[in-house]
Amino acid sequence: MSIFKVNDMTCGHCEKAIREELTRGDVRVKVEVNLKDKLVTVDNLPDDRVLFLLREVGYSPELC
Repeated sequence: MSIFKVNDMTCGHCEKAIREELTRGDVRVKVEVNLKDKLVTVDNLPDDRVLFLLREVGYSPELC
C-alpha cells in the first residue's frame, strides 16, 4: 500500500478521474481517495506507475 499527496485534487470530478485512471478496469487495484486531506491510497500498483498515471491526467502527486 502506498499513499500519495495530490494537492491539486479539489473536487468530486478529480476523485472520479483519479479512480478511473488508476484502476482502468483492473479489479486487483484498490484506490481510496481522501478529498479533504488530498490523499490517494493505492494497493497493487507500483509507485512509479501511479506517479506516471496521475501526471498523465494533469495532477502533481508526491509519494508520502
